[in-house]
Amino acid sequence: MQDDQNRLNPSPRQESILVCVSYGPNSERLIRRGWELANAFQASLTILTVDAQDDNQYSEARETNMSLWESLSKKIQAEFLVAKNRSRNVAKTIAEAAKEKQVTQIVIGQSARSRWEEIAGDSIINGILREIEHVDIHVVAVQREIPLQQEDYEPGVQAYLVKDGEQDILQFDPPAKDAVQGLFFQSIYTDFNNGVFKVTEPGKVTKYQIFDGTVTRKLSETFSP
Repeated sequence: MQDDQNRLNPSPRQESILVCVSYGPNSERLIRRGWELANAFQASLTILTVDAQDDNQYSEARETNMSLWESLSKKIQAEFLVAKNRSRNVAKTIAEAAKEKQVTQIVIGQSARSRWEEIAGDSIINGILREIEHVDIHVVAVQREIPLQQEDYEPGVQAYLVKDGEQDILQFDPPAKDAVQGLFFQSIYTDFNNGVFKVTEPGKVTKYQIFDGTVTRKLSETFSP
């Protein structure tokens, strides 16, 4: 009788979420989706990127994205992993990371999948499922990349950075206390408060990365006479 009850009411598994990101404008949306799933399931969260580039090669896009993903991972208390991939078998690399972290759910972007299919010559989904069992795969519909000559941000709007403990929070209404005033440029690739906050002062312009309404890092600081 007890065995029958166990089969009807199996013990819930401990969920673990893996988000796969690649270069492009949609990584923040994928991380946000993984973060929402992790909160809903009270699960651990890992952010993974598959890097086929040699360490002795410099790429500005690579460095910028790596820095952003690492900052966002710290902000949402996720683990950030960089998996080196020399064989170009991306599905196998993702599956190996999923097995190591005992992942139960994988989040991957539709546009990223298409690029990886061109590299691997096969469906990334099918490749992962061949390598690992008992894992749910969420294919998130995201926007395709637009040509680089088009603007990546909405027109700037007046906003404020308000201190909240150790964090700087984005606010649009004039605050009652001291705050930093500037312009917020929202990314066109997201519905959330993600983008760049620009502060112009005499002789200096400072830009901050904003994710989910919070400053994650300083992007640049430019001085002028």
